[in-house]
Amino acid sequence: MAQEAADIENRPEELFKLPNYGCLPSGRFQIDLNGALGDFLGNDLFDLDGNQPIEGNILKLTDGLINVNPSDEAIDFYRERGDDFQMINVVVCCYAFEERDGELFGLPYHVSLRPAQKRGLPSTVGVDWIDKIDLERILDGKPHYMGFNPFSNAFGLHCVGEMPINEQMCSDVIGFVYNTYFLASKYNKSDVLDPGLCTLLLGESKALLNDYRKFRFSRYFKPFDNIEPVKIWGCDSPIELFLLQAMHSLGLKPTIQTHILTDGSIFPTLQTMWEGGVRTKALSKTITEADFYFAEQRVAIFVDSVAHHSTEEAIAKDKAIDEKLEAIGIRSIRITGPDIMSSPIECAQRVFKNIEN
Repeated sequence: MAQEAADIENRPEELFKLPNYGCLPSGRFQIDLNGALGDFLGNDLFDLDGNQPIEGNILKLTDGLINVNPSDEAIDFYRERGDDFQMINVVVCCYAFEERDGELFGLPYHVSLRPAQKRGLPSTVGVDWIDKIDLERILDGKPHYMGFNPFSNAFGLHCVGEMPINEQMCSDVIGFVYNTYFLASKYNKSDVLDPGLCTLLLGESKALLNDYRKFRFSRYFKPFDNIEPVKIWGCDSPIELFLLQAMHSLGLKPTIQTHILTDGSIFPTLQTMWEGGVRTKALSKTITEADFYFAEQRVAIFVDSVAHHSTEEAIAKDKAIDEKLEAIGIRSIRITGPDIMSSPIECAQRVFKNIEN
């Protein structure tokens, strides 16, 4: 059973000395999603609003125009087809906050999808509810989750309104609702249209477009049968997050979860593989997925937990990966979970010294 709210356990005490770690900043801020994820994935998530997915038949009913609020014709179409809708939130968690040109920005470390829930199960709404609500203002109340731990089944307490400076709640377990969409239950897969902002970046390759469509159906448009969030991008574990926060305190800004291919190609996300003209089948030629990567210095950082990296087989596999990376001019730095838990700042200093040499 998912917990209603939960902090990340066993936090290293030294992290609480970092600015805005133990609670949110007092000033207003915006989330730099495109800066962390890239334009392709940023645009992809930006398009997830209103009723989804967008279908050609509905576009025809509205003379080629689609608004966040469905037209009367679209409502009639949904009603006749017998649709109901799951309300799905795009939730972003931030690891730090920084000021740029007088503005404050939250830096994402995790993006996931989470359905609205009732009595511990995904909830649905009918066409009449959709018809009455103003979907354009669904985010006006600044919806967020308090105690949204992306590494566990804790989904957070859903709140609306200004976020209080809660000194009992660390800033990295506040789940900010970046976007909200309503997934139709009976959409016609063959009639679904693709978001223009992304297809412009893909170009005219049908192979790339088909690959991208499969991803969208499997992640964004698959109905939820439980309330556990679905990860879209970001860190995989608390120890990765702790090291990321410590590195940021030293001014280090690596990319998160970077794919490194045997031919030396490097892609920060699956989405940048599509944008770069490489289908995701190229993942079969992947050497590894680095937890963090410094492109300018060509340094890959790996956070090795005891559970997954201490056996002879795992050690040999890690060594083979390091050798393959070295062959294409990339240095590996491996940092253990126990070292991070002992002192993430010292581990970050180790990274700093290595990339400066």
